Amino acid sequence: MQTFYKAFFRHPDGSWTCIAPATLEHPRGRIQVAQGTHFTRGTSFMGIDLADWLETQHRERSGRPG
Repeated sequence: MQTFYKAFFRHPDGSWTCIAPATLEHPRGRIQVAQGTHFTRGTSFMGIDLADWLETQHRERSGRPG
């Protein structure tokens, strides 16, 4: 998961852009994201709000409360 998270850049507005091809093995299935794909919260990608998931990872890694 850490490698997957590192394949994304967080913009100041809270959106995320994939900066390197990334694959995540998720309980809902394998998620593959192409470089240049952009995500905003509230948008489903393969059944997952990927921007929300990335934001949660960001908070956990930075030690910020939810």
